[in-house]
Amino acid sequence: MASVTPRRSATGTVSWRVQFRIDGRMTQETFEIEKGAREFGALVDRVGGKAARAVLAARRNKGAETPTLREFTHRYLDLGSGLLTGIEPGTRAGYVVIAEKSFLKVLGDYPIDAIEKSDVGKWVAWQEAQPSSRRKGELMAAKTVKNYHALLSSVMGAAVEEKLRLDNPAFKTRLSSGVRRSGVFLSVAEFETIAHFLPERYKSIVLFLAGTGARWGEATAITWADLNLDAETPTVRIDKAWKKSASGPPVLKHPKSKRANRTISLWPELVDTLGVPGSPGELVFAGPLSGNHLWSGPFRSRVWLPTLERARDRDQCAAAGLTVVEKTPTVHDLRHTHASWLIAGGAPLPYVQARLGHENITTTVNTYGHLQPDAHVMMAGMMSSTMGRAVVRVQSEMRARTAALEALVSSDAASADEVVDAEWFEAALTRP
Repeated sequence: MASVTPRRSATGTVSWRVQFRIDGRMTQETFEIEKGAREFGALVDRVGGKAARAVLAARRNKGAETPTLREFTHRYLDLGSGLLTGIEPGTRAGYVVIAEKSFLKVLGDYPIDAIEKSDVGKWVAWQEAQPSSRRKGELMAAKTVKNYHALLSSVMGAAVEEKLRLDNPAFKTRLSSGVRRSGVFLSVAEFETIAHFLPERYKSIVLFLAGTGARWGEATAITWADLNLDAETPTVRIDKAWKKSASGPPVLKHPKSKRANRTISLWPELVDTLGVPGSPGELVFAGPLSGNHLWSGPFRSRVWLPTLERARDRDQCAAAGLTVVEKTPTVHDLRHTHASWLIAGGAPLPYVQARLGHENITTTVNTYGHLQPDAHVMMAGMMSSTMGRAVVRVQSEMRARTAALEALVSSDAASADEVVDAEWFEAALTRP
């Protein structure tokens, strides 16, 4: 850690010395005022002596009129600046938190025009080495780092537009692909086990999520007015969702994207699980207090995780005659499960896209395309038609060669050298 101490000169003036190490060797910087010394000492503790000295040199060269990345980021995210528009207040507040715990920790004190591509790379390396806040013992997810980098890139892009720098050093930064969590697809038997162990009051919401593919924020925002139960095929209209607010409880806003505004068909058995309809403005899935929406965090910790624990218990499942759930699905995996059931039943991917509310068909294909029941058969058939003759011919030649070698090895007339060579060649042909 940096050491900050006052130094009195022969004339009686006081300066402040910051001592710290670079590559194991002690060095120091001197400041005229205590505030500057302590700020620099704190920077050393955050990013290390070498990086802190580079920041100090850039500051001294640029002067006080050049904003730091931290100062410009705060301006960029401030609603009054007009630099970032078209986002919800809760999203804006979330960006502030993300910036402070990610790139501002490492690059925040750099002058905005002194940051180079290598500096961004050093931050990325640091960020990718941070532990995950959700999964104990694992590193931060690659998607999280990607989201943090995207925010930094947008800040830098705005700095270019404001003519504070000539280029965006975060543009096209290579990020580690990491290990992306794959969606968990439940079988019908596994879902029945989970549904069995759910508390009664929460069975309907879980059945609805698995039966419609709706997102949690969408399903918990549905009112009885959104249901059309008198139609030949009952439907539910998805046109709002709970979103984070800048402060306080979530607020109702438009769904995630334009295509997320959609109508989803239901069926009589699922409608029956919803119970007796309430007043038009009343939430279909109310929270513990009448009229309040269900909170995802408490539901996960108090309902979902305890239910999964019972569904994974072999003794409890055996007593109920149910299939043990070996997987660890999240609530959102009910959406993945719904899609997998549709595709297994032969639903075309464009239909799945519309039902799930994906903005682009590529999202549907990338997420669920591998589940199409006829995809592997179709592609294998294509390759058989294309390469079939070639494969058969090569196999025939290989069998003939092997037979000839076997005959040579077993022949009494073959010389010792021929036998050794033949055995070696035969072994080479069969080696993996």
